[in-house]
Amino acid sequence: MSRVAVAGVVNVRLAHAVERFPVPFASSQHRLGALSVRLSGTGWTNATTLRALGSEVVFATYVGSDALGLVATHGLRARGWYGATTLVCEEQPRALVLYDLDGARAGTTDLRSVRHLSYPPEVFAAALDEWRPDVAMLNCTQFTEPLLAVAIARVVPIATDVHRVTDANTPGKQEWMRSATILACSHEQLPHGPYAWIEAVWRRFGTPLTLVGCGPEGALVGVGTDRAVWHVGPATPRGVRYTSGAGDTLLAAFVHHDALADPVMAARYAVLAAGWKVGGGPEEEFALSGAELAGLGDAHGLPVARRLC
Repeated sequence: MSRVAVAGVVNVRLAHAVERFPVPFASSQHRLGALSVRLSGTGWTNATTLRALGSEVVFATYVGSDALGLVATHGLRARGWYGATTLVCEEQPRALVLYDLDGARAGTTDLRSVRHLSYPPEVFAAALDEWRPDVAMLNCTQFTEPLLAVAIARVVPIATDVHRVTDANTPGKQEWMRSATILACSHEQLPHGPYAWIEAVWRRFGTPLTLVGCGPEGALVGVGTDRAVWHVGPATPRGVRYTSGAGDTLLAAFVHHDALADPVMAARYAVLAAGWKVGGGPEEEFALSGAELAGLGDAHGLPVARRLC
């Protein structure tokens, strides 16, 4: 069982089902079941996925002192995460996702006051000293930047997701990329593709493990020790319904399955976990235990891994 310290954002998220993109104008409509409200965000998805799979989680985040903050507070309390690592800000982050029947989605995140905050290093340091986690998952968001040095000083491997990055020189994300032991991103905005991104990260940062989520094409894993790049094929055992949060699920499952020891096997389980996640609706959080995910792999087969170099 892994012990993971997560630091990141919790959003109150509204999801709206649309018939198609672009969305046709309608001044007013009544559609039963078209709206879903729940907690989301990278930090929340990382933490809930890890917890479901069986990892122990300590969660550092902010909740708002406004009405939406009560929703986040309730969710954290329900999972036993509201405590010394929960800090209060003025306004709760919130998000909106539009999605269609084919799984395409368009999202907007509004971080509100969290965007300008800096999480106190001493609070996170105390949590690491008490918990002694195997990995620190630090979301690539402004308030976690001071926590990178805290984890490095304690020799705790850092996992982070820079999401829709364009290249290794992307401003605003350099500290996370430089500090990460496990660096994840999406393929969506990589102009030269995920393979070139992995090589660029090796040259610039010497990153030990790089994970690129490639949507319907699965994922690529770069193992820095032997400069090996592996492709892990896709797996969608329930089909595709709602894709928001798939990348966060991918990284969390990768970390849970001891990526530092066996990154290729961890990536195979991670792709399966993310593939299962996208088959559910917007109100569904990742809920498979580690045993259930293993059983899913036995029943459907783990995604095939192939070394590219």
